[in-house]
Amino acid sequence: MQYLYYIILAIVSYFIGNINFARVISRVKHGDVTKSGSGNPGTLNMWRTFGFWPGVCTFLLDMIKGVIPTLVAFLTFEYIGCSAEIAMYVAGFSVILGHIFPIIFKFKGGKGIATSVGVFLVANWWCALIVFLVMIICMLFIKYASILTIGFVVVMSIVEICLTNPINWVNYILISGILLLVLYAHRSNLKKLFTGKENKTELLAMVKSIGKKKDSTNSTDNENNTSENTK
Repeated sequence: MQYLYYIILAIVSYFIGNINFARVISRVKHGDVTKSGSGNPGTLNMWRTFGFWPGVCTFLLDMIKGVIPTLVAFLTFEYIGCSAEIAMYVAGFSVILGHIFPIIFKFKGGKGIATSVGVFLVANWWCALIVFLVMIICMLFIKYASILTIGFVVVMSIVEICLTNPINWVNYILISGILLLVLYAHRSNLKKLFTGKENKTELLAMVKSIGKKKDSTNSTDNENNTSENTK
């Protein structure tokens, strides 16, 4: 009977992962993120295409998408007397799988970083938070977002494997599965890195551009108001 619970959990988590907030937000913005920039329905492409706040909202919602099924699974299965840790990773692996390979979008999804952050925050929040903050700081110097995002999942996977009870061998498989999923989703980035064709992410320049965009918008509005007043 317990196996049935895990199967149901995996299916529900997978379909939660199918919800792609980048697509939703870009449609609200009267666009299609999959036809802009890199075509990836994820945080960076949303930021580059639609601006800072749509990018931030995409990241936060995708992260929450990883948190909710993972946390609910842990608490629920602990309550009913099943292995809460295994349930947590079943949900985590499934929601990331659903994000990267969503059946409702013909298996064309994002790369799973924000959702992975959410999963690892539930598994080990303090370590995930430290690694994530270090990743952001390093991005100011390394400027290759793909290296750092992959690095986050690699580091957290190693940490979780080291902390997992050897008896729960299923966890080793699920954590390794999360790592392999993310690596596979970033295969094109890895290829570009090795060939020197990967795009750099100028984080400071992107942040500074927020104020410039606001200033330019305000100046344009002022010019329009001035021209209207002179008519």
